[in-house]
Amino acid sequence: MQDDTNSPFAKCAQSLESKGYGLLRIPDNLSSCISKAFLAARVALDDVSANLDQQSCNHVPLIDPKSSSSSWTGYHQATSLNGRYNRFREGFVFSNGEMFEIEAASRKTVDSFASQMNELFHIMHDVIANGILEAIEKILELPDSYFRNKLGPTDIASQWHLKRYNILSQQDSIEDSSEILLPMHTDPSLISVVILNQTDINLGCMGLQVLDGSEWKEITHHGHGIAVIFVGSVLSHLVKTQSQLMFPAAKHRVARWWSDDTNECNSRERVAATLFVRPHGSALMKPFHITSIDDADESDKKYQTFSEWNERIARNYMKKRRKNSMNAD
Repeated sequence: MQDDTNSPFAKCAQSLESKGYGLLRIPDNLSSCISKAFLAARVALDDVSANLDQQSCNHVPLIDPKSSSSSWTGYHQATSLNGRYNRFREGFVFSNGEMFEIEAASRKTVDSFASQMNELFHIMHDVIANGILEAIEKILELPDSYFRNKLGPTDIASQWHLKRYNILSQQDSIEDSSEILLPMHTDPSLISVVILNQTDINLGCMGLQVLDGSEWKEITHHGHGIAVIFVGSVLSHLVKTQSQLMFPAAKHRVARWWSDDTNECNSRERVAATLFVRPHGSALMKPFHITSIDDADESDKKYQTFSEWNERIARNYMKKRRKNSMNAD
């Protein structure tokens, strides 16, 4: 990344500091790789969802809704049995560096699912997320690679997913008076990176809204050429001070979009890749400004590890009623 306040990473980090969300333009050479990855993912989604009961899909890991969502890896259907955040979306989840391959007859014309997913993760984590975190380190006047050295490695601690809404098969969502497909939440992450499956850069964000003050606002752009970045509840907690709010966790949701004039895309199929950049499980959830046990307000406080904190969030994720911050996109 460029070492100045006018770089794309720095400008995005400045927006994160004040508003909790921002946009980052993705170079054309990377957006073309993203397009290939989404193609492979959509073919895989079609294969798996159409053949769940067939012998040919027995090798695909299916997520057990009774297991902890903090370590899910595999495929889940669109059903509230997988948590209220997954009522209308199916997809693939990858946790802690895990990956799996999907082989099916219809995939002979596209590249390996696993190789394409690994390439997409590389772009989202190694290029985009690391660049943003380095810019945040400069704003906070932290040592270089602070997040990586103190909280990482994040590449084998993070969770990410690639999920699809297909409203044509979910007619009951249209009858909901709220028209909210994904309830309001914040992410249990340092930062989150969201990319939607539409070529180039398009107006609107297919229902992805952020709470800006007291008003819900649609994210202005989406597509393979732009990433939406959110501040997660982990970063907001770690940088909090008693005197000021920095990097507020972004409250966001997904609302009905296909009849909204602000969106260029009115397709009822919405596919998004979301990366939750997470600390290593043993990292302490201790605010950065607490530098000594002599601090009068904090000396006797026992800090949870991220693993302990995240397990509590994961339990809330599967409950029917909203509880604090949840992991969703």
